[in-house]
Amino acid sequence: EKNSGTTAVPGVDGILLDFGVSSHQIDDPKRGFAFMKDGPLDMRMSRGSGDDNENFVGGLTAADICNEFDENELKNILRTYGDEPRSKQIARSIINHRPLSTTQDLMNAIADVTPEFARKGRRMGRTATAARVFQSLRIVVNEEDSALGDVLMDVCPTLVRPGGRLVVLSYHSMEDRATKRVMRDGTIEKRRGGVERDIYGNIMQDESCPRYWKPLGKNIKAAEEEVKVNSRARSATLRVAERLDV
Repeated sequence: EKNSGTTAVPGVDGILLDFGVSSHQIDDPKRGFAFMKDGPLDMRMSRGSGDDNENFVGGLTAADICNEFDENELKNILRTYGDEPRSKQIARSIINHRPLSTTQDLMNAIADVTPEFARKGRRMGRTATAARVFQSLRIVVNEEDSALGDVLMDVCPTLVRPGGRLVVLSYHSMEDRATKRVMRDGTIEKRRGGVERDIYGNIMQDESCPRYWKPLGKNIKAAEEEVKVNSRARSATLRVAERLDV
């Protein structure tokens, strides 16, 4: 609970952030998140439940992005939020397939420029590519990047007391990069030249960007036993940091 300022009173011992998306939403073809099931190209988390349009909430949909954004905007979305190697080709294919209204329409655009299987590994195959494209659009539709910055940069430093812990579970590279930078550098943005260290190897404080956290240990990935029980755990990365007294 906060007071009228920005300081938490009395503060919490720790926060666990799980950035995972609800499987119930992902698996519902009416929501438009799943590329293996045909449905409307929606992807809004904020829409209501039910089968009719009365429960839909306004806002940008994935179809709006695919049909209205230009090639360069689409390319940047795929590259920024999906680390997509074929961002340019897929962006152009999306434009060539307009209008798109269903998840199958988007899959057809992806399939036209992506082989079903790739010699260079699974990352370049159609399934992995589709996962990155759908992820990128979902992030933009729901403004997940701004929400991520707010919770990591403002909410957690305000609520966690010195000595407390921040534990973060992320599921794709953008989330993990942001978490790593905030815990290590104090900023969600990439710092030019990296962090400065003193002669003993300690990270030096940048007055313009205070470091609220000290990373504890290395990132942790799911064990094979966990992945066997829940295949979606394969992409999970866990990081832990201690709140500094600054």
